[in-house]
Amino acid sequence: MFRMKTIALSTFKNRISSRLDSADEILILTLENDQVKNSKTIRIIPSSTLDKIQQIIELNPDVLICGGLTQLCNRKLQTTNITVIPWTKGNAEDVFKQFLEGKFSESFTVDNY
Repeated sequence: MFRMKTIALSTFKNRISSRLDSADEILILTLENDQVKNSKTIRIIPSSTLDKIQQIIELNPDVLICGGLTQLCNRKLQTTNITVIPWTKGNAEDVFKQFLEGKFSESFTVDNY
């Protein structure tokens, strides 16, 4: 049986953004049986933090890996079925590799950033 999962990483350039509300892009990776089947980057250009969070929610990821969260972002995301892994730092590609290897599920810093 195939298992699909969508992972979203909040990014600024090639790094996990320091705060979710400062991300300028969301990297969306679609996994099938833990293998990347599709990857796309979505530019975020909302007029407010709530608009930005709403745009992320509408992407409907299973998991969101991000940097710091404001209380407002945290409250809004708690109303969804998205698993949020906040307070993550590092190069987005390295963070994603570590996530796939099951090396973190909560606040995490990749060493070589």
